[in-house]
Order: sequence, then C-alpha cells, then structure tokens
Amino acid sequence: MKTEAEIWKRLKRETDRLAHWTRIEARVGAGIPDINGAYQWPPTGQQSPIEIWVELKVCTTKTYKTAGLWRPAQIAWQTARSRVSPCVWNMVSHPESQSLRIYNGSRITDLWDDATGKAEPDQTLSYSDPLAMFLDMAAARASDLIRAMHQTHSSPARASDSRAFDPIADAHTRM
Repeated sequence: MKTEAEIWKRLKRETDRLAHWTRIEARVGAGIPDINGAYQWPPTGQQSPIEIWVELKVCTTKTYKTAGLWRPAQIAWQTARSRVSPCVWNMVSHPESQSLRIYNGSRITDLWDDATGKAEPDQTLSYSDPLAMFLDMAAARASDLIRAMHQTHSSPARASDSRAFDPIADAHTRM
C-alpha cells in the first residue's frame, strides 16, 4: 500500500462489519490521527467496547525507517493522549517489504528518532494478512493496559475524591 488512502480503504473494506470507522479531516485539529474506530471485542461472548485512534503513515524509503514521518503536532497529541489511553496506534506501511508495522502511540518519540528502523513494532502484518488481526491485538493490548492501570490506581478513594468524578454532584453543588 503506497498511500495512506490505500491503507484506509483496505482497513475499512476488511473490517467494516466489525468496527465503526470515521476518517478525520486534517482541518479538524492539528495532530489528531487520521482515523477513529469503535468496535466490540471479542466478536463473540461477553464483549467490551474498544475505541481506537490510528495514524496512517507510509515509509517510502528502500530501507525501513520511521524518523521524520510525524509532525510535531502529531507527536504532541499522541504523547498527551497516550498518558490516559492505551488506544492510540500508528500503522506504517512499507511497500518495499510488503508489510504493515504497528506501534502504540506511547512510543511515538522513539519512532520520531528512529533513523535506523530498529524500533520493534507491537505487531507486523504482511500485506496478505487480514487486517482484523490488528483489531484483535489492539483490543488485547488495551485490556491488558487498562487492567494494569486499575491495579495501579486501586487504592481506596476518599469520599471527597469520588465527588471529583461525579458531574451530577458537581452541578448540584454549583446550584
């Protein structure tokens, strides 16, 4: 896939029955990834909703390297979002090797500096692999990271702390 549009069309075509996708226009906001998707995972059984953001990139060099593919605003957005959500992804097509390399957004600064192409992807798919495999990996990774976040923040909350997360109680307090 030699263009971001080709990646997008294939992802949508192959996963349209599994996910609801929205292509984000560049004028919406500096740095926001190209597409947003929402889906239920696993496809059968007790499901959980998953929402992901995906930045599409194409590495046009003969030798794979990611340095310079992202703009500063994209790095800033992914860095900020990855602090609160594990569901930001970068899907980099490399036509020379016929592969898609997928990286979590929390690693964006590593990718920006990677002039050697040595940054290890979270997942590598050949062009012949079904892109639904990406949805499975993203959901599994999100579940693992969210579970770890809950364990880290599982200390008993004080009553005053819980009100900070209750918008209805906050509205009543202001009345």
